[in-house]
Amino acid sequence: MASGARRLLSKTMEFYIQSGGRKLNTVSTGSVDDFYYFRDSIHDALEEGAFGSKYPVFMRRFEPDEWKVEELDQLQGELETIAEAFKGLPPEPFDSHWRGRLATSKRRYSSLYDVFVDKEGKPLLGRLIDLCRVARKEQKAIVIR
Repeated sequence: MASGARRLLSKTMEFYIQSGGRKLNTVSTGSVDDFYYFRDSIHDALEEGAFGSKYPVFMRRFEPDEWKVEELDQLQGELETIAEAFKGLPPEPFDSHWRGRLATSKRRYSSLYDVFVDKEGKPLLGRLIDLCRVARKEQKAIVIR
């Protein structure tokens, strides 16, 4: 594998609020691929085959690279709905890549909500919900990089 391809695979995806040229409340995934596996799991588990049909703000917003202030109320609602649904599902990712990672890690989770974590090992959905709350309070967009 070329070194450029390795760098791309290991690159994290960041979500943050920007204020005064500084990143605030940054949430980072382990890799860009981790985020796409997470998003695909939402689609597979909850959207009944139509991508973005139930969670259009979260699932479809990647161009331009931010969730706008006017989208944050709907975004938070979508994330909270996804979180509640994932808490009720067994910790069995739909994607074979994630199933394999869980099997080799020997970690035990209580639900699908706990399976997908940020770079710090905290549930990704919970971290994104918290970020959304702060962004709404501060009236700042969430930047996606």
